Amino acid sequence: MLLQALVADDSRVFRALVVEVLREKGFAVKEAGNGREALDHALSTRPELLVIDALMPVLSGFEMVGKLREKLPEYQPVVIMVTGVYKSRRWESEARSRYRVDEYLEKPLSPETLIAALDRYFPEASHP
Repeated sequence: MLLQALVADDSRVFRALVVEVLREKGFAVKEAGNGREALDHALSTRPELLVIDALMPVLSGFEMVGKLREKLPEYQPVVIMVTGVYKSRRWESEARSRYRVDEYLEKPLSPETLIAALDRYFPEASHP
């Protein structure tokens, strides 16, 4: 069975780059352009991996993950949060402790950085 992933970012270009890497790794990928779409999709399909932008319209990545954790506390996907804005240890620390984010990666995000993060959590995923 394919691993399921959700990529949520308001940038189509960024989503396309992440989707390409994930598909090469063997994931079935869905996309969302804002935090509300991402939350709705995650609640209904429960993918194993969420790649979530910290700053999105409607709901931020932080709000989206917080609401997801409240509504489905038993659902524990791997959460990779990406940011082009919240670049500090304080933001990373809060993301990890308060929102239980597994990885906190800064943009610009190289494919190699994303692949290394994926390999930590999904060693069974195919390699490109």
